[in-house]
Amino acid sequence: MNMVELITNLGLSENEAKVYLALLELGPSLVTEISNKAEVNRVSCYDVLEKLVMYNLITYASGKNTKKRYSAMPPHNLFSFLERKQKREEKQLEELKQKLPELKMLYKEPHRPSIKFFEGTEGLKAIYAETLKSKTEILSVGDCEEWDTPDLAAWGRQYNRERAKAKIYERVLVPAGEKTLNWFRNYPTTMKYTKYKIFPKEKISYLFDSEINIFEDKVMIALLKKPNRMGIMIQSPELVKILKAMFEMVWEALEEV
Repeated sequence: MNMVELITNLGLSENEAKVYLALLELGPSLVTEISNKAEVNRVSCYDVLEKLVMYNLITYASGKNTKKRYSAMPPHNLFSFLERKQKREEKQLEELKQKLPELKMLYKEPHRPSIKFFEGTEGLKAIYAETLKSKTEILSVGDCEEWDTPDLAAWGRQYNRERAKAKIYERVLVPAGEKTLNWFRNYPTTMKYTKYKIFPKEKISYLFDSEINIFEDKVMIALLKKPNRMGIMIQSPELVKILKAMFEMVWEALEEV
């Protein structure tokens, strides 16, 4: 192993190793002298020298004229350089370990569902806005009761008008009850693009205060009741296939409104 290889193995680039070794031999020197000795382009040599100053491997040397001269620090400083480098890498490794769970959430493996969370009322509105981009019909299972609350009712009507304007068809499974009848009265303009079927409320009591929309390759889950109001968007073709099949089985078993 030659000296250049030895120095580069410590973490310096080849040009940085050449310039440092050249300065060890030359002593205090001008950039032109260092460039010639190291066989490094003169323009590149300036950048390399400044990096080596930052690494505390060389320093500025005084001269007889105004031209800047550089001088190598003792070779022992290579140990300090390596120690600083190792400490920095250990810190980076620790930070990476802490952030790894977040990075895994971002990483989308083939056939691995991607999941996004939208919190609060505004987050809920944002996730419903995603459904207005759908190129397929929306299959929906949900409760009408929370949509009758003051902070959602007006916005819900506007959402349905925009869906009708976009000509996005929707088939909806809703629980029986007075709130459901009110829903039909409040949204007459969207009936052209919506088909409803009603199931007995007592059959799926745990569904209430929430809604599920299935469209394209996505599943949107809306938790409507405060203080846990939020939306979840799951992109998974496999999950969509399963939920579509379950939806169709229930849909076929019920009579259309």
